[in-house]
Amino acid sequence: MTPNLSLPLIAASQAQKHITANEATLGLDALAQLAVIGIANTPATASDGDCYIVGGAPAGSFASAAPDDLATYYNGEWTFYTPRQGWIAYVQDESKFRAYDGTWVLLSTLL
Repeated sequence: MTPNLSLPLIAASQAQKHITANEATLGLDALAQLAVIGIANTPATASDGDCYIVGGAPAGSFASAAPDDLATYYNGEWTFYTPRQGWIAYVQDESKFRAYDGTWVLLSTLL
């Protein structure tokens, strides 16, 4: 795994390398220039590319995630990422930026 984004690496003797490469590409697609739809415990519907901050009481399709994880949807499945301190996300339904410092806080409160 990579040290900053925890993306999978391809091993020299690994079979089906395309699977690992695709997982890493999807992770970059979700986490680079991070924008989320909102903060949710589980969304009612999802489309490929949707990304959310997991709310304080994850349920349903988010039940296996921890609060404040990032949830990304692709090909009928949710993938969860643990944020690292200093990450910044634009939250679309709030029209505000949030920064992760152990929890997602409004960026304006850190200035």
